[in-house]
Amino acid sequence: MAMGRRRAVHLSRRSHKLARRADQAMAGVRPRRRGTEPAPKTRLQKQRRAKAKASGPFASWQYVLAQAGSQEGLRLLLDGGLFGRSLPRVLGLPTGDRILVLVPHQDDEGIGAAGTLLLAARAGKRVHIVYFTDGATSLGDLAPEEVSRVREAEARRAWQRVPGVTLEFLRYPTGVPDVSADAVQRLGGILDDFAPSEVFVPTFLEEPYEHRLLNRWLALAHRARPLDAGVDVWGYQITTRMPGTAVVDITSVWRRKRRLNRAWRSQNAFLDYAHLAMGQDIANSAYLKGGAVIKPTRAHAEVFLRFSAPEYLTLCDRYLSLAEAYEASLAEHATPNPDFFVVGMQKAGTYWLTAMLDAHPQIRCFPSRPAGGDGSGEAHLFDVLARLDGGDYGRFRKSMSTKLGGYFADLVPADQPAGEEERAALRERLGKRFARYCDEQRRLHGKPLVGEKTTETVHHLDLVEQLFGGVRKVCVLRDPRDRAVSFHFHQIRKGRRDEGPIARHHVEEYIERVRADYAGLLEIQQPFHVMTYEGLSADPVRVLRPLLDFLGAYSSEAHPAALVEAGRFKRLAQRSPGEELAGNHYRKGVVGDWREKLDLALARKMVAELEPLTVRVEERLGLDLSAYRSP
Repeated sequence: MAMGRRRAVHLSRRSHKLARRADQAMAGVRPRRRGTEPAPKTRLQKQRRAKAKASGPFASWQYVLAQAGSQEGLRLLLDGGLFGRSLPRVLGLPTGDRILVLVPHQDDEGIGAAGTLLLAARAGKRVHIVYFTDGATSLGDLAPEEVSRVREAEARRAWQRVPGVTLEFLRYPTGVPDVSADAVQRLGGILDDFAPSEVFVPTFLEEPYEHRLLNRWLALAHRARPLDAGVDVWGYQITTRMPGTAVVDITSVWRRKRRLNRAWRSQNAFLDYAHLAMGQDIANSAYLKGGAVIKPTRAHAEVFLRFSAPEYLTLCDRYLSLAEAYEASLAEHATPNPDFFVVGMQKAGTYWLTAMLDAHPQIRCFPSRPAGGDGSGEAHLFDVLARLDGGDYGRFRKSMSTKLGGYFADLVPADQPAGEEERAALRERLGKRFARYCDEQRRLHGKPLVGEKTTETVHHLDLVEQLFGGVRKVCVLRDPRDRAVSFHFHQIRKGRRDEGPIARHHVEEYIERVRADYAGLLEIQQPFHVMTYEGLSADPVRVLRPLLDFLGAYSSEAHPAALVEAGRFKRLAQRSPGEELAGNHYRKGVVGDWREKLDLALARKMVAELEPLTVRVEERLGLDLSAYRSP
């Protein structure tokens, strides 16, 4: 560490000179020496030149990657401030006039590079933005296909008034585990047709896998069709902080950048990326030290990892090999399993339960908010894994590659595993990766107990035992008639049904859903804990205390009461129970609402057809579900 710090301080002596040269280039001022420097004539001159070459940013990064030893080691070095403000940085815009921007998802370029691109367009440079994926993720109530359409329209709207900017959408599926040969060929064609002087790509240090993936895409295209030696690669940051080698002062366009980022309304509705990008740029303004013009207040800057294409891709290969080695080392070490699963049931108040459990000082239960409100989401691990044995591998691959923000994407092979042994190995790898995600949640939130909620898990308890044998399981039951009503409004909110009363065929469909739920629940193995929504509503403290004991968490009188306060309907829905808001996930929050919304004949039909399974559930679990038969 000390050696690296001394090296960085030594390198900083050249930063003002580099900045001055860049400023002269921007202003059109010729440096004192024209053309290339003459060849050295003496041994001393040769030594000085070799020393200067060995002390540049590229050599510095080579040194750091060599010393890091692992991806995690590099993180420690960077977080420890190895470079800080001492790393030499060139100030100024790209010198060429044709900029190619490679983007994983619509809006990523806005976060990390929009200011520089706006300045480049103002200077008359051509900017061609290529979006790699279709952006089809689950977002609130929108289906992935609709999200893809919305994000593409937002990208066009964001850039339509910026002269010199053109867009291209390749529409590869979001969550792809690797780069296809077709994608490499298409990028090669783009490089030939556009002939860029600079290529912008998310830095290889980016944590999200799909952000880093574009570096592999560029590297493979470079091997097939080498980039010219004069082409520079600018690695831009999206979500990962980094010490760069180039900094661009975007103070004059920061308001335009913020307006541009606000054009992606679908993304900003759940996390204000426009605000986060602005904060990142303000923090980066610390690197403007040494610039031609010092702006003491309201400065904004974008930082890049800029090298010539061969240098950048050399560093990229080194880092990606570290990342792969890190992944392999994680696979060799056992990761603690999740502590529990909330396995069901649908429309039985499971988000209410997870919100209360997540408020406990020892428990991280995700997702604790609907629509990714807490930064996670339902993993759907087991119901997606169940498709692996089905005939639609494409659907399995797409679903598994997108869950939890693409967390499993790199593990999903392009071709379907041929035999049961290969499928079992894939299930095991995905199970270990999910355990790692849970362990990250455990460490991120500083809580020793972690659990996940997906209401379809009750249908696949055999897979739960296969991957996480002996794990605790929690299930919430609710009057099927209330569940049918809640599901009806859920479907209307999602745009899957027209508004109106609950029809007979809707009830018949939901009867089949409840039958599947009960059939799965009858197969549940110890340890498990089952409660009812009605009991939780009537006396939540009394119901929560044994649940906390079951999970091995603190359960004094104060703890259940605090959880109940955290899960109050008014706190979650911003209104009192009984005040109906059909378009909200927390629609009404009352027991017995079926009496107002469900035809009495249809309610009786549900009771009669579910009675045999209801009796079996009562006998198997020792519950009294007589209220589910009441008129």
